[in-house]
Amino acid sequence: MHHRAPRARRTALAVAVPIGLVTSLALTWGSTQAAFYASTGNAGNSWQTGSVVLDHSASGSALFASASDVALKPGLPPRSRCIRLDYTGTLPADIRMYVGTPSGSAIALDPYLVMSVERGTDVSSTTTVAADCSTGFTPTATPTYLDSATHTDAPTVETSRTLAHLRAQHADYTTGIAVNPATAPNTYMTLRITYSLKDDNGAQNKQSSATFTWEARNTP
Repeated sequence: MHHRAPRARRTALAVAVPIGLVTSLALTWGSTQAAFYASTGNAGNSWQTGSVVLDHSASGSALFASASDVALKPGLPPRSRCIRLDYTGTLPADIRMYVGTPSGSAIALDPYLVMSVERGTDVSSTTTVAADCSTGFTPTATPTYLDSATHTDAPTVETSRTLAHLRAQHADYTTGIAVNPATAPNTYMTLRITYSLKDDNGAQNKQSSATFTWEARNTP
């Protein structure tokens, strides 16, 4: 009897320690879960960029072609071609026109070709603008010629710009002719490009070619 009591106490202590630990953990877990809480969320966030979209009605065909215009000579009446520019981007845009020089192209006739760029009234997306200007183009009440700069070959008459000056002074977007500086989405513009040949013997047997480019950039 004298030796059994200590072993009993040790056994009781060994059992009591784990039970106490489990009880302590249970109380701690319970106190961790027993709390008020609230949350809020804002779902469905998304981002979308705007667009700048510009097209024209010429369907890939050149407005002017030597084969259809035949050989030019002094005394012929001015010849015009018309085009519709379609702006369907979602952002307001600044649209400009410039004259490019294709690789290896001729420019010898440039100083003798008198050329003007005129903006007509805006139309709808379904308006047919004929390339020969027979339908679809209506001048503004006061004719709107886009190249308003003063050039040495035409100090006062806006319709007397030459292709040489258009090519030299409006060769890229930065120096481009302003067609519409604040174009709203779904705007359909009309342009008429007219040329005539100077009565100058130096224009004989000469040729020129050019690329007309219209470029749109979104405004701030």
